[in-house]
Amino acid sequence: MALIFTALSEAAAKVEYCSTGAIDKVPGCYDSLKLAAENDYRWVRNDCCKVVYSFPHHCLLPVMNRRHKDINFFKKICDNQLKWNIVRQGP
Repeated sequence: MALIFTALSEAAAKVEYCSTGAIDKVPGCYDSLKLAAENDYRWVRNDCCKVVYSFPHHCLLPVMNRRHKDINFFKKICDNQLKWNIVRQGP
């Protein structure tokens, strides 16, 4: 039992948080990501997605009071937004 607890403690200690500095430089980006965390994806734009794609895998972005989302969650939203923009523009 102690071995399992030790392994879980080590995994929890390696949590990496995303810095919000780059996100803050893009007007409205952080707010749109906070809304996206609540399933409102309308405001996530390409310039914001460029910043999201620049983050390493598996850092956690603070989105609400003591609540964090894995950056990959937002990368998937950006993937879908990019596909949607291509469809809307057409050939």
